[in-house]
Amino acid sequence: MNTGQSMLVLGAFALMSVLSLNLNRMMFSSLLLGLEMEAMTNAISVGQSMLDEILSKSFDEKTANGGRLYDPSQATPLAMFGPEGSEEEITGIDTMNVSKTRFDDVDDYHLYRRKVWDPRLGWFFVIDSVHYVHEEIPDVRTSSQTFYKSITVAVWNSQLPKVSDNSSEVRPIVLRDIAVYRRYF
Repeated sequence: MNTGQSMLVLGAFALMSVLSLNLNRMMFSSLLLGLEMEAMTNAISVGQSMLDEILSKSFDEKTANGGRLYDPSQATPLAMFGPEGSEEEITGIDTMNVSKTRFDDVDDYHLYRRKVWDPRLGWFFVIDSVHYVHEEIPDVRTSSQTFYKSITVAVWNSQLPKVSDNSSEVRPIVLRDIAVYRRYF
């Protein structure tokens, strides 16, 4: 083999190396994008399940056993949100979905935390918050009782998209809904 042929062989190997590295980089970024999309889909599913669970409960402790509210001031004050009375508070993070049997109204879920296991993506962390909102402007929180409660569910997972390229902090998936008490029966 002469010098010209050796140079061609070395050039071919160099070209093959560059193409191989680019192909690997493209496949890796495609894999990361796929994991982020799967994590987002699963986080939305976990969050929507949490919202569905909360919205299936009574609006307030006073309406949980068939009672009725005729004035918003009769509802539970914001400072009293969370498990009350005979409902046992869940300490730490709930991994067994104990809330389904212990909680009977929407505001019991205020600051409730849950962990949900996914065999492919690991743990999803969920935290809920409940607040009263204005009836005319449901995006604005209020400290006084109304017939409207805003429910916010935030879900985190390590595979969700990062806040920025050079950050390890993930951006949570946030879902919101409003529980409305119908005062006209």
